[in-house]
Amino acid sequence: MTLWGELALDGPRRSVTVSREYPATPADLWAALTEPDRLARWIGRYEATADGFRLEMGGPDADAVVDGRVLACEPEHRLLVTWRFSGAGQVEAPTELEAVIEPAGEGRVLLTLTHRRVQAVTASVYGAGWQDVLTHLARELGAEASPQEHDGYLGEAADPAAFDAALDEYRREEAALVAATMERTRGRSAVSLNRLLDASVDEVWDALTLPDRVGRWLWPVVEWPDDPARERRLRLGDVMRLGDENVEGAVQVLEVLELEDRAHLRFSWGAAAVSIRLTETGDGTLLSLDQDGVEDTFGAGRLRSAPDFAAGWHQLIDQLTLLLAGLTVPAPDRLWEAAYLVYSAE
Repeated sequence: MTLWGELALDGPRRSVTVSREYPATPADLWAALTEPDRLARWIGRYEATADGFRLEMGGPDADAVVDGRVLACEPEHRLLVTWRFSGAGQVEAPTELEAVIEPAGEGRVLLTLTHRRVQAVTASVYGAGWQDVLTHLARELGAEASPQEHDGYLGEAADPAAFDAALDEYRREEAALVAATMERTRGRSAVSLNRLLDASVDEVWDALTLPDRVGRWLWPVVEWPDDPARERRLRLGDVMRLGDENVEGAVQVLEVLELEDRAHLRFSWGAAAVSIRLTETGDGTLLSLDQDGVEDTFGAGRLRSAPDFAAGWHQLIDQLTLLLAGLTVPAPDRLWEAAYLVYSAE
């Protein structure tokens, strides 16, 4: 799969840049980007609002809406808008989308879309999504659809298989941006991971120590210490049981070994331990996770070692990231797979 774009760190968030050439004039491309009847044929139905615009991107039964306003407009060259996506009962944080048109030779133009301040973990979806949308735009500018591609947008991928392949590659690219480090010594594997989170220290600490939050990103809560109602915060010396009590061997017993309010949590992890430290920064909260060396073990017919452990923590911190943003976790297994491919290649 050939990607037309790239992802980059943007503080605790990400930026997504996707480019494509078209056999068109700047005026024709500009019209496709700004005229409501043309927008409706490749990205969504446009409606002016009191303070900006609304773009309905879903089909008749789909809830997918963008609200925004124009920040800069240079006809036939540059358009900058705010972008806030909502759908399926969720609302993303505000972002910015910039479209730049440049000549690319006789009768051709280059369109570069840069989507800034995109929520971490969702950036891969935007990368694949914009790549797909620019394929729809090609149809609007006169290109013929391949046998695999649909005509018209309204929530349908131009080529679902190509979208899925691009999404997998963008997931790997995003995982590599924030990869953990691994260390293997005498059959034991340790993992260290640093992640800048788009949340306050208080919000992250709640997610680490309150049962209704822990169970939504780490593992489901089976038993909370001395608290059948599962309401109080973790304390030093607490023992909790997390996992799936319906599956044999899938429940983990964790003991709080060290605790410093809003700063440090260390708990047992099998025969080892995991330490999480929080540092407040101007951009959010830096989470630093260190897993002590864990003995390599055989499971599912293969040796489970550093790449498995690193991918596991990577996926869990991805889930924590989305929880802090008020978003659900899309296909957690795919997040693990993307991270595992990054670590197993080292």
